[in-house]
Amino acid sequence: MSYDLLATFYDAFIDPDVYEEYLRLVDKYTSTGTLLDIGCGTGTLSLELAKRGFEVSATDLSEEMLHIVHYRAHEEGVNLDIAMYDMLDPIPSTYDTIIASMDVINHLSDMEDVMFGFKNIYDALAIHGVFIFDVLSAEYIDALDGYQETDEQFRFEWKSVKGENEHSIVHHIKLYLDEDIEEVDIYEQTHDAALYEEQLLKTGFQVLERVIMPERTIFVAQKNI
Repeated sequence: MSYDLLATFYDAFIDPDVYEEYLRLVDKYTSTGTLLDIGCGTGTLSLELAKRGFEVSATDLSEEMLHIVHYRAHEEGVNLDIAMYDMLDPIPSTYDTIIASMDVINHLSDMEDVMFGFKNIYDALAIHGVFIFDVLSAEYIDALDGYQETDEQFRFEWKSVKGENEHSIVHHIKLYLDEDIEEVDIYEQTHDAALYEEQLLKTGFQVLERVIMPERTIFVAQKNI
């Protein structure tokens, strides 16, 4: 339900430069085949990658996000396999490429869950399959403490405060929906980039590249078999 409430204005918070970097990395390290997009949001990357010839499975925790993906795919004449999925659940199929863009990993509650998610992804990749994901920097997460925004167009108030754990943040969001007011808290936490790389190596991945951007680092990892 938390992410369902964000669906109507999700795209307003997306940095297009991050998506462009994902497309560049997919072109560099993969060839067309099966691709799983975990936490696809409103489907921007899924749709573009399907148009480039990938057989895409677009997944998210939010049913409302997936309704938007389904509508966009229908409008653009793109074939997608669309389903709800939690990264902490086993992945029933095998994929050549798996991506998790725009803070998906940061929504996991702790490093134990990160390791569990990495293991699920590793097991679901084909031999030499590629996993691309990003994490927010600790500096960026820490700087969000005290952030406030009111948006008249989408009728929401957003306040971010430091979480209980190091390099964590809680986003308090209040939405004014017709005659109702809905409130939701979204939790994010990050860790040092070296710790993510360490966990990738422990899982069995080889790290092919790290791309450092102003707010985040994108990792490219390969199933090391």
